[in-house]
Amino acid sequence: MPLFSGEVQEWELIRSGKTKVDLAVFGSSRAFIHINPQILETELKQTVYNFGLNGSKFKMQYYRFNLYLKHNPKPKTIVWNLDTFSFSHIDEVFQPNQYAPFMLWNFNLYEALKDYKQTTIWDFILPLYRYRNQTYWKEQIASAKKEILEKDGFFREDGFKSYNREWKVNWKKLKKKNAEFDSQEYVLLEKLIKKCKKQNIQLIFTIAPEFYKGQDYMLNRDEIVSNYKKTLSKYNLPLLDYSDDSISHQQKYFYNTTHMNNVGADFFTKKLASDLKPYISK
Repeated sequence: MPLFSGEVQEWELIRSGKTKVDLAVFGSSRAFIHINPQILETELKQTVYNFGLNGSKFKMQYYRFNLYLKHNPKPKTIVWNLDTFSFSHIDEVFQPNQYAPFMLWNFNLYEALKDYKQTTIWDFILPLYRYRNQTYWKEQIASAKKEILEKDGFFREDGFKSYNREWKVNWKKLKKKNAEFDSQEYVLLEKLIKKCKKQNIQLIFTIAPEFYKGQDYMLNRDEIVSNYKKTLSKYNLPLLDYSDDSISHQQKYFYNTTHMNNVGADFFTKKLASDLKPYISK
């Protein structure tokens, strides 16, 4: 059942160990909405799956990555999309109940979630306790049943989901602010890099397009991107940054400042495939 924008299905697929691909995509919604695996497969002649995690920061993306390696053959290449908010501090994890089906006796998951204020150890040790709000779960199930699914019964196609949505941004309600950069979680980036190096997994980072006017609303954006570049340069890793690309200057490709519509996603993926070729062929 496609609960929480298909995330429960994606977690189940990863745990099943049935995914074997040459290239895996990781990141937030800006990965699973922006990067079309079918286009990458056609252009790169590689098998591809998109493991982008909706609404997530790097910490839970890293948890998904480790779970994937535990249950599935390692990919040759990982394309990891970084957001300027990947390491922003948050008190609550996005859609926490997507993890409910996998909580019981799962202390690795508890370790990943324990610092978020809605997490309680009782969800992990008492059977069915995590489903105590019956009204909530009935509403979620009813909502999931209305979703339009792919032929294989999944909400997403190879982990990808694009949206035919019109531009909808109220500039008057947007406020300029600094992203609260969490240096404690930033160490996970180097852990990822070292783990991939040890397992001989090629790692390529991207920053997917953001509508250029919206970029000005994160006051410390340049500082954050500079941190990324400094860290990746240390390990001689590429960062394909599309912040200033012509795509980021065309409103027709976006439905808000950080997410592209279906036309924009396909257009970007074709460009990304072209930019990946020199690295994939090495």
